[in-house]
Amino acid sequence: MLSNYKYNPEDFKNIMNMSDDLSCFYNAHDAYRKTNQKSDLFELERRWENLFFTLKHREVEGNLNPIIAQDIRTYLEDLMQ
Repeated sequence: MLSNYKYNPEDFKNIMNMSDDLSCFYNAHDAYRKTNQKSDLFELERRWENLFFTLKHREVEGNLNPIIAQDIRTYLEDLMQ
């Protein structure tokens, strides 16, 4: 990761897929910010969608607090703009 982000993927390593999906999203975000290429935007959108559903699944399973999950979603949506 090139940038400092609010949510550290390491903080979620005990929650299935969260750490990896968050890292992949951040890497895609960094790549898009660096290049502004459409292909990087498509990858970022794909990573966002995957992370969105991971957040939802972990929230529904009870492995992620709903308030934290919503805060993460809001933060990541702001990054996408």
